[in-house]
Amino acid sequence: MGQDVMRAGEQSVQKTEVRIDQLFDLQPDPTFAIDRSGIVFGWNTAMEELTGVKANDMIGKGNYEYALPFYGSRRPMLIDSIFDPAKKGDFAYDRLMQIGDTLYAEITLEREDKRGLFLGVKARPIYSSQGKIIGAIESIRDITDFKMTEEALRLSEEKYRNIFENVSDFLYVHDLEGNFIQTNIASKEDTGYTEEDLATMTIMDLMPERYRDFFDLYMQRLLENGRDEGLISILTKGGLERVIEYKNILISNHEDNPICVQGSGRDITERLRVEKALKLSNEKYQNILDNIEEAYFEVDLSGRFTFFNQMVGKTLGCSDEELMGMSYRTYVDKANAKKVFEVFHEVFVTKKPIKAFDWELKKKDGSVMSVEASVSLLKDAKGEPMGFQGIVRDITERKHAERERDRYELRLAQAQKMEAIGTLAGGIAHDFNNMLSAILGYGELVKSETPLESRAHSYCDQVLNAALRARELVQQILSFGRMYKAQREPVQVHLIINEALKLLGATIPTSIEIRSSIEKVSTEVFADPTEIHQIIMNLCTNAYQAMEEAGGILSIELTRMTLDELTRKSFTDLGSGPYLRLRVRDTGCGMDEHVRKHIFDPFFTTKAPGKGTGLGLATVHRIVKDLKGELSLESEPGKGTTFTIYLPCSKKGTEEKIAC
Repeated sequence: MGQDVMRAGEQSVQKTEVRIDQLFDLQPDPTFAIDRSGIVFGWNTAMEELTGVKANDMIGKGNYEYALPFYGSRRPMLIDSIFDPAKKGDFAYDRLMQIGDTLYAEITLEREDKRGLFLGVKARPIYSSQGKIIGAIESIRDITDFKMTEEALRLSEEKYRNIFENVSDFLYVHDLEGNFIQTNIASKEDTGYTEEDLATMTIMDLMPERYRDFFDLYMQRLLENGRDEGLISILTKGGLERVIEYKNILISNHEDNPICVQGSGRDITERLRVEKALKLSNEKYQNILDNIEEAYFEVDLSGRFTFFNQMVGKTLGCSDEELMGMSYRTYVDKANAKKVFEVFHEVFVTKKPIKAFDWELKKKDGSVMSVEASVSLLKDAKGEPMGFQGIVRDITERKHAERERDRYELRLAQAQKMEAIGTLAGGIAHDFNNMLSAILGYGELVKSETPLESRAHSYCDQVLNAALRARELVQQILSFGRMYKAQREPVQVHLIINEALKLLGATIPTSIEIRSSIEKVSTEVFADPTEIHQIIMNLCTNAYQAMEEAGGILSIELTRMTLDELTRKSFTDLGSGPYLRLRVRDTGCGMDEHVRKHIFDPFFTTKAPGKGTGLGLATVHRIVKDLKGELSLESEPGKGTTFTIYLPCSKKGTEEKIAC
């Protein structure tokens, strides 16, 4: 029998063409449904929680089984009045009303703790697709808390009224037409309105005339969103305009029909005046910062930009949007990031500013610039550290000028040193040369008067050879004192190099391999052939002596090239035009920084006594400078050495192929 009843209930539910199980579970309130026979076919989860009875234990039951959890007995409930209106009188309701085909009721039940349980009940029919009533549904809502709150509100109404009238904000309730239902505006002395005034006024009457047309838009937002907030201007009774910041919500009845608007407002006229003055001050402050030539910045304690003027973006080559919140580490390398961090840390610890410290930053395009910065601590209103602020100046040009000054000072010192050596050489070289002439003359006489086979004859040869070497040394010394006159003319450099390499090939150890790459085009420069020969021999001699113990490779390259404005940037003393590039490279022991710094100084040598005069590379340097050329050095300990010489080509030179 029970199964037949359940099947009949299920068929009735199917006729409603809805999913009853989904419909019920979507209901937040406890809800159940019965068919016309009083059989339960719906019992949602909320109903299970309210009654403690599972749906499986209730669905399919009849004979007022659904009343037991509420009354402890089988009796009609509001849902039964849908089928038989006479049953409304079976028990007393605190409140009963009907709107359309829906019944609303409130009822009080006694709980185990003897305190009242207030329930709000709603019941309505369930129709078939043909419009016939095939069942009914009832939802129950526990309104105990609401009733208790209602009572508490009633008891505290006088207290509420006192608060309502004396709170500093504007409080009000108005209907959908803007008529005031309740307001405390009359209690605000600065408005000038009385309760009698407001009783006949609307919200629009308070608004300046130019804003009254916006009331309809305001109500539209409320009806669509259920709330609205913003600014509104009102007029005092004396005609003064005040700005009110309001927050309003739409109030609806139990059928969710809007009935009125409740809200609050705060007079922010004075606050806006202060904010406007502050904005003007900030704009003035920002305008001043944007028009100074230095970059001004503020960063938080982690080093992220929080404020800056336009010059910061111009300096780095990026937009304000890119900069905001970005760390300063983005535009510095590790070494400079460490330097800036140490400055920030010192400022944070000592609370004292640091002025004019130098560092380098990398612009967005990858170029590097030198800057000078002054940094101080940035504090909040309580005096607590909140970040750092500073001024940054571009000193790239100044740094470049300082480097140029240092370079020229170094060159001046070198020139002065060379001049001093030249003066010394000029003072003694002639006397020394006269002595050598006597040694050579008398040596030749002694040699001519000694037997050829004698040991004294061979000794004379040694004396004469030493004197000749001494004479060559005197000539080199005289060259520093400008005591000689070079015979310069257009010479083919590649021919002199080939001759020098033949001589070197016969004298250097076999453990050293000579590799040459001589470009077969016009290599004509205006020079003394002896000068070119000295350059080659001194550079190659220095190279093979660096590889004398371990052996290695000696490379000689000669290339014709043209320096333009771009490629000559690193050669400030060279002009644009055609040049010969002579490169001598070895794989020897290399040089440390100290040796590189003094390698072109006269009489400076790292060789053992008797193996070098210290004039070879100094001579090379002097000749290259005399020929309006440039000499560079690359060397590291254990990685060999490379000398590169640029000599201006003779104006008579051509690009014709020349056989070597």
